[in-house]
Amino acid sequence: MTQAAISVRGLHKRYGEFEAVRGIDLDVHPGEIFAFLGPNGAGKTTTQRMLTTLLEPTAGEATVAGADLRREPLTVRRRIGYVAQGGMTEPEAHPGEELVDQAMLFGIDRPEAERRGRALLDTLDLAGTWDRRIGTLSGGQRRRLDIALGLVHDPGLLFLDEPSTGLDPQARAN
Repeated sequence: MTQAAISVRGLHKRYGEFEAVRGIDLDVHPGEIFAFLGPNGAGKTTTQRMLTTLLEPTAGEATVAGADLRREPLTVRRRIGYVAQGGMTEPEAHPGEELVDQAMLFGIDRPEAERRGRALLDTLDLAGTWDRRIGTLSGGQRRRLDIALGLVHDPGLLFLDEPSTGLDPQARAN
């Protein structure tokens, strides 16, 4: 049997007396698409932030992309992509430089980073934006750039927090 891409047992997150996440157990297998659905405040983003090493769990165990969440957080980070709910780019920056910088953080050399970045911009209907200021892009274009940033290092596992926010119906379908 194939190892799960994500395996979680008893994952908890507390903030003082407030229990934000209460004992999640789940397995996500390679090739599966898994979604957290629920109302605001249900712990969806908190759970994703724990699984992407941005928050430390209060209790529980998890293996993400073949690495132990607590003992190997750097390995988890190298193997995943994460697209946050809100954009992480600066309005004065350019999509091309952001993509190249992101790829180079993962050890990809500049020529390959540029090739990947340009290919992603083309794939995500962002051709022609390489040298534009991010602040001049529409909300949907910025969201698609966020997705490109999560994919540029070719992660084995991708986390998307509120993936359709800011995308029009055609962009969502694509």
